[in-house]
Amino acid sequence: MYLGIHVSSSGGIENSIKNGKKYGVNTIQMMPTTPMRWATKKIEEEEIEKFVNELEDSGIEKILIHGIYLTNLAREDKKLFHLGKMGLVVYLDFAERVAEKIKKRKLQTEILGICFHPGSQQELDYDKSLERISYGMQWVLDEVKGSQKLLVETTAGTGSNLGRSFEELKKIREGIKDKSRVGYVLDTQHTFASGYDWVNDFDKVVKDVEDILDIDLVKSIHLNDSVPECGSNKDRHANLGEGKIGKKTLRKILKYNKFKNIPFILETPAMKSPKTIVEEVKVLRDLAK
Repeated sequence: MYLGIHVSSSGGIENSIKNGKKYGVNTIQMMPTTPMRWATKKIEEEEIEKFVNELEDSGIEKILIHGIYLTNLAREDKKLFHLGKMGLVVYLDFAERVAEKIKKRKLQTEILGICFHPGSQQELDYDKSLERISYGMQWVLDEVKGSQKLLVETTAGTGSNLGRSFEELKKIREGIKDKSRVGYVLDTQHTFASGYDWVNDFDKVVKDVEDILDIDLVKSIHLNDSVPECGSNKDRHANLGEGKIGKKTLRKILKYNKFKNIPFILETPAMKSPKTIVEEVKVLRDLAK
């Protein structure tokens, strides 16, 4: 089973691996640059070498790379649209280069791809916004050849944010030529907030994942509890068992047979301090037993 956490890369990207080792998880989510700053320059080769060196005997089997939070591929504004695309180019290039070194060294680690929020509807109408996201993603894939994937994350549907439904995510992927390099990341809190009732209608939710998205295209699940009620459209994560989803349902998600090979990653408030990370990882392990 792949259980992981979001880790900091502060002080050097290799520190994300050290942090994963520190908390004894086999999966991490990391960001190679500052979350709230545009990424326009490719990661230096020396930094990538340090990162891969740290992977040796680390026990880290799966790595999900999370895109910067400024990305909005639904923008009509040419400058902001281009900056959003370039951030994904930098991260996808990083993923390809790391994956190549991992393969050469025969390490037992898989780079899952680049997880990112598709953006929000602002200047364009609904259909044009989704088309713009697909166009931007294909542009990124054309710029960075290889096998690494762009993974669109489900959102809570706050305001004009897109990605609130499985149908929207599917439509984005359908607008892309290189579909083999496009997948999804499910967030339990986001989906719950956008109306997918994991608690009272579990079978219907997983059936929708299968029928609309295809479970094989789901490359990771962000396992988060929810502060607000189902259908609130509010993006507010709670620690495991302290929200409206609750331990019983979170355990059910972890134990669902068709999710067994999908890496689970925590993005709960507990990730903010070493002491609470240790406690939250213990809760995760207990739920997964």
